[in-house]
Amino acid sequence: METPFTLDRRTRRLILWIYGAALLYFVFKQVYYAVWIRGFPDQMAHLSYVLEMCRKPALLPDFASLPNYIEIGEQNGLTIYEVSAYGINYLTHPSLYYLLMAALSGSTLLSETTVLLSVMRLRILNILITSTAVMLSFRLGYTRLKNRSPLVHALYACAIATLPMLAYVGASLNNDNLAFLALVIFFTGLLRYQEDKLDLKTYLLIGGGFLLGSFSKVTMALIMAFALLAVLVMSVIRTKSLKLILNKNFLITLPCYLLFLAYELYIHKRYGAWQPSLYNINPDFFYTTAYYIPPERREPMTLLKYLRHFVGGVGYTWSSLYSHNHQVTLIMNNAEWGTVYWIPVALAVLSALVQVIRRKADRITIPIVFAFLGVIASHFYSNWKGYPISGYLGATQARYYLAMIVPIAFIMCDRIPPLFEKRKILGRVLAGLLLAAWFAGDVVRLLVQYGFPELA
Repeated sequence: METPFTLDRRTRRLILWIYGAALLYFVFKQVYYAVWIRGFPDQMAHLSYVLEMCRKPALLPDFASLPNYIEIGEQNGLTIYEVSAYGINYLTHPSLYYLLMAALSGSTLLSETTVLLSVMRLRILNILITSTAVMLSFRLGYTRLKNRSPLVHALYACAIATLPMLAYVGASLNNDNLAFLALVIFFTGLLRYQEDKLDLKTYLLIGGGFLLGSFSKVTMALIMAFALLAVLVMSVIRTKSLKLILNKNFLITLPCYLLFLAYELYIHKRYGAWQPSLYNINPDFFYTTAYYIPPERREPMTLLKYLRHFVGGVGYTWSSLYSHNHQVTLIMNNAEWGTVYWIPVALAVLSALVQVIRRKADRITIPIVFAFLGVIASHFYSNWKGYPISGYLGATQARYYLAMIVPIAFIMCDRIPPLFEKRKILGRVLAGLLLAAWFAGDVVRLLVQYGFPELA
């Protein structure tokens, strides 16, 4: 067992400065993306959902009639949007995030079909949500990675702060941001569970995080469900009992899980799918969109070929910027450089494998890695299963599970301290190179080549 790094008051202050600087860097990136870069994926679809919740708020919206909106003008510096006569919105996410954005948007209904609001206000709200999630993540690092070298804390903070797409999505209008906050709450509960704090607070953090995350994005519900399944199985193996769920605290939080189950049963009964797509809610319209490729125009596809396509898409969108701003995409598209952002994932997976081989596991590493790999596998299966229907090669974005960088970075930094204690020079050199690569591959590269263009 490694010798703890002794922290004096000056060192603790340095660690606080590290987290403070990383948070400011993250916020700066989001402002930069929101003001000068833009080009956010699916932005008009998310905005249309919010606009509809401004006009007709509903906990269970009718996805088959959820309209698109178009921009038709300006008034007093705000933008006027009108219901589009073309098609329906392809988003089928739970409405919680969109109801929240609508309630805080300061929107004004100008008529039965037009809404006035500020998109920048919505982006600021999302920046606040994501920055809060990052701040809470850093608090976990400061309080849980105790007696660690400041360099370990720097690696944890920068693994989160420099992941390119995390801040880019955070600066946009996207339900992934509320799901990110939910995951941090959920992970806080898991850390308390690992510390044997099996009190009501732990169960509330886990259950509340699941409830918030599942009603923000179904993919996040799947991530958390995979993690909880692994936690339960490992607990049963370790204790030879179901005491983890057969107790008063779990029963108190049981409605958190039953509410989402009831929602999914309703969705499945109404649309015939647990996570309905545009094909499920309106097949006639689906066949007229870009999400359907006629068989004669499709690329011949084998399972191996699709696997390569999927891995390439997920790899790129985890480690770089996927943007509708063509100049930004050209600058940031670098697969070789992007591999440095997968290092925390590789180390976390390696740690889980070592624990399985040694049959001596902590309570979070295997569940987190299982959840991350499980949701990627589920994503791949869903896409591959849908390809014969649609012929569409999109939907391979890693932003659906970018929030997992927090527990993954934590696992990495909880496992590497021996390197800094036993081989200090090597550890410092490797950490320095990794930090430099993360920063150079992040917004710094974009600033150097793209800068601050004048706004139109």
